[in-house]
Amino acid sequence: MSHIFKHASLRRKVSFQIIALLTSFLIVYLLVMLSLVREQVHSSMQSLLEQRAVVLQEKIEQQFEYLLENTTLLASHQLMINALTDTAGRKKYLPPLVSNFQQGKDVLSLNVVDYAGHAIYQTQTSLPEYNDSSGLRHALAYRKTVFQLYKDQNNIQIISPIEYYSTTQGALLVVFDLKAIVDHQLADNEEGYIRIRSHDQVIYQTGFEEKLKYVSHIHNRLDANSLFKQLNIQLEIGEPESLFNAQVWASIYPLIALGILLIIISTFFASHLGTRIVSPILELNRRVKSSSKNREVFCSPIGTEDELEDLAKAFDERTLELQHQAEHDSLTSLPNRVLFLDRLQQAIKLTQGSNQKLAILFIDLDRFKEVNDSFGHDMGDELLQVVSDSIQEVLRASDSIARLGGDEFAVLINQVNDQNVIVSVLEKILTLFKEPFTLNYRQIFTTCSIGVAVCPENGVTAENLLRNADAAMYKAKEEGRNNYQFYTQDMTKLAYDRLMMENDLRVAIRNNAFELFYHVQTDMRTQQLIGVECLIRWFHSEKGFIPPDKFIGLAEETGLIVPIDRWVLTEAMAQYQRWQKQGLDIGVMSVNLSAVQLAQRDFISFVEHNLYYYEINPTKFMFEVTETAIMRSPEQSVEVLNKLKGLGVGLALDDFGTGLSSLSYLKKLPIDKIKIDRAFIKDIPEDEEDMSLTKTIIAMAENLNLQLIAEGVETEPQIEFLIKSGCHHAQGYFYHKPCNSKDMSEILKGKESKVIPIKMSPLTDSIH
Repeated sequence: MSHIFKHASLRRKVSFQIIALLTSFLIVYLLVMLSLVREQVHSSMQSLLEQRAVVLQEKIEQQFEYLLENTTLLASHQLMINALTDTAGRKKYLPPLVSNFQQGKDVLSLNVVDYAGHAIYQTQTSLPEYNDSSGLRHALAYRKTVFQLYKDQNNIQIISPIEYYSTTQGALLVVFDLKAIVDHQLADNEEGYIRIRSHDQVIYQTGFEEKLKYVSHIHNRLDANSLFKQLNIQLEIGEPESLFNAQVWASIYPLIALGILLIIISTFFASHLGTRIVSPILELNRRVKSSSKNREVFCSPIGTEDELEDLAKAFDERTLELQHQAEHDSLTSLPNRVLFLDRLQQAIKLTQGSNQKLAILFIDLDRFKEVNDSFGHDMGDELLQVVSDSIQEVLRASDSIARLGGDEFAVLINQVNDQNVIVSVLEKILTLFKEPFTLNYRQIFTTCSIGVAVCPENGVTAENLLRNADAAMYKAKEEGRNNYQFYTQDMTKLAYDRLMMENDLRVAIRNNAFELFYHVQTDMRTQQLIGVECLIRWFHSEKGFIPPDKFIGLAEETGLIVPIDRWVLTEAMAQYQRWQKQGLDIGVMSVNLSAVQLAQRDFISFVEHNLYYYEINPTKFMFEVTETAIMRSPEQSVEVLNKLKGLGVGLALDDFGTGLSSLSYLKKLPIDKIKIDRAFIKDIPEDEEDMSLTKTIIAMAENLNLQLIAEGVETEPQIEFLIKSGCHHAQGYFYHKPCNSKDMSEILKGKESKVIPIKMSPLTDSIH
């Protein structure tokens, strides 16, 4: 049904909806009326049942009163008294007297007892003893007639005292058949069922069928003198539910017939009304289709002079707007990829058969993701707008620029007579990025990488030229960014290798294909282990070991460094906890921290949670961050590092001396330790300049009250120089190479501890 309606015409849909609305209203109306009729019929039936119950109860009680009165008269009859006192008269007069009494009174048994409760006449084989019958005791003791249920409450017993000269001589006990009494009061055409209940137990029932459902009424309105009240019994009366439903449907059938008639009438009018409503809409639809085929056909005016006319005008305006949006970038208003490729194809056709060439510049902003992470996407969007405007200003009138998406732009350079034309444009663009861009009174430094493809040498189709320029751009990034590269054939393979590396890296993250290695940090004076640095290792199933410098940079560009860093942090803390439970002292554990991670809003809470979860003393954990990472966003970095410091963890400045930080920023950083880069250590003692710079770094650290550790220590002369200069901690192959957790455990247990005897020169003897 829904499938048919989905493909129906608008006129049919409108008519159908009008009919559905009217039908829904009528159905609701019928349901309400059905409920009201049902309630009314139920109320009427309850009233009828109550009237029947009142009448039946009165008849039964009249019969009870008649039996009670006759029993009392029999007990006071002179012959009954004589029979009680005279043995001879008892045999002669009592049987006919009893027989006469029993006629027409539904008597089950009649017994006469003396004052002691002994039977002097009985039609019942056994009688309860005096002490076993509270009713008998009550009647004899108080000279009062007792009216009660008898024998499992299925019959009525009347006990009437026999008195002689105001003295109780005995009692008359009569048991009446309750069922017979009630049956005699019922009409022959009685419908439904009758029940008498006592203490929620049915003691009489007629006309009831288990398989039927009934509408019933229990009569509870009894006055205090009612025999039903005295006997504590209730009359229940009911009729089959089918009779009730028949009355309900008898009342609702006319309403249903009326509803069907109204639906038929509404169908006719709905069809007519639907046609009138949709005719202008169908006309607008026809014009919309015509305008999509021919842009010069507009939808307005329709002639309705109402909201539909406004819609037609708005559609004309929206069509022109969408046409522009489909071909332009919404943020920068530059042509988008679709329009750029169209222009490029037209330009390629114009160059065919001529001596002129054209070039494609593929421009990508360097580390644009860090701008978004550090300052927010609004600032990133504003940077893209400023960059696009700046590039447009330096282009020639014959050139054009487009935004391909994200932070990628493409420039089409026409009328290229020689390569100098291209280089001139490239130099102008790179010059733009030598100065910071001012955004909301904030200066943002950024650079760009540019790939160049020339037609026809590097391709004769728009897709090939753009793809080759993209490959050249990645080559520019590999060459250190902030430069341009012309396309060569080898770049296609490099772009493919980079794409495959990214795919492999995503699979490795998903499959936890990394392993942590640990590099020992040693106190050079005592040869004792003081800590370890955690290093990530990736062993590819097919390509073997992949060095970190081959994939860390790519991970930072793609944002994959975030899950990698967090895996390293979690795995390092878990291993620390395992060593701790084994009683092994690892000292201070250090992990590297990327610039991208510093920009993650939940990073601090992530660290805090893991410190608590793995039960790690924060003073035994240290983060290492490079100068370069900090200087990408100094203010934000200082803020995050202060928060880490607030957790109690240590902070080390890695690769010190190779970055661009100033002493003023170094004073602001909440760091505990400086790591002297291996570049200053490797040529000691041959390189005097390196030795001088190293001493300067050590002296500066001492003045700032910072700890020191040297990286890349591999020889005894290096150790002697460092200790003499005041640097006592080292990390390098002289002591241990990085190893996995198993080998590290052996080192911690002392099974492979490496104590190197050092021949101290006169320069170092005085240290102790």
